[in-house]
Amino acid sequence: MTYFDEVKSQPSQGQNYYFVGGICVPMDKIMEIESQLNNLAIELFETADLTPETCFHARLIHFKKGPFGNMDFPERLAVLKRLTEILANAPVKRVYVAIDYEKLKAKHKIAEIAFAHFCERVEMAMNQAERTILIGDLDNQEFKNMIADFARYRTKGTPWDWGIKITSIVDSVHFARSHHSRMIQLADIYLYTVSHLYGSRKGGFADAYSGVLKEFNLFPTRYKVWPLN
Repeated sequence: MTYFDEVKSQPSQGQNYYFVGGICVPMDKIMEIESQLNNLAIELFETADLTPETCFHARLIHFKKGPFGNMDFPERLAVLKRLTEILANAPVKRVYVAIDYEKLKAKHKIAEIAFAHFCERVEMAMNQAERTILIGDLDNQEFKNMIADFARYRTKGTPWDWGIKITSIVDSVHFARSHHSRMIQLADIYLYTVSHLYGSRKGGFADAYSGVLKEFNLFPTRYKVWPLN
C-alpha cells in the first residue's frame, strides 16, 4: 500500500518546491507500524482512537497547534523525534518528488506534474513481482481531480515523450481522511522531513529538528527533483 501526501510551494515564504511523496508499506507490516504509532498516541493522549485530537500532523507539532497546543518546545521536539525514528526504522520504501515552482513554465499544472512524476517513481520503486495501491489524503482537492489522469497513465503512460507505463500501481487512486489513517499520518511526517531538508524552515524549532534528522537515515528509495535548470 502506498500512502502519499503533498506540501504546497509557498514562494513568498521561501518555499519554492511543491512536494509529493509517500511510503510504500508491505501489507504484512501495516499493523506492526500502526501499533507503534498507536502506542505513542496512548502515551500522549491516553487513547489510540482515530480522531483529529490524536492525529500526528508535523505542521501542528511544529507550530504548537491542535492536540499539541499545550506542549512546550522540548516535548514537541521529542514527539517529532519519536515519529521520525518510527519512520526511519519502518520496513517501507520512501518516494518523493520536488518540483521547483520558480523554474516551472506551466505553473498552473504544478500539482498535475508533481503527481505524474510521483506515480513514475512509485512504479520504479516496485520490483517485478510487486503491486501497490495509492491512498491519499481525502482533503487534498488537487489529487482528487487527478483520478482520471491516473487512469490515463495506466493505459497510455505518463504525459511526456519520456514517460513510462504504470503497471505496478493497480486499481484507482483511493482516499481517506488523514485522522482516520496512521499510515497517511506517517506519510505526512515523511513529507515534513523531505521539505525540511530543502531548507525553507527557519527558527529555533527548525534548527533543533535539523539536529534530530542527522541521527537517522531517511534516504529515499526513489526521488525526482525537477526542473534542474
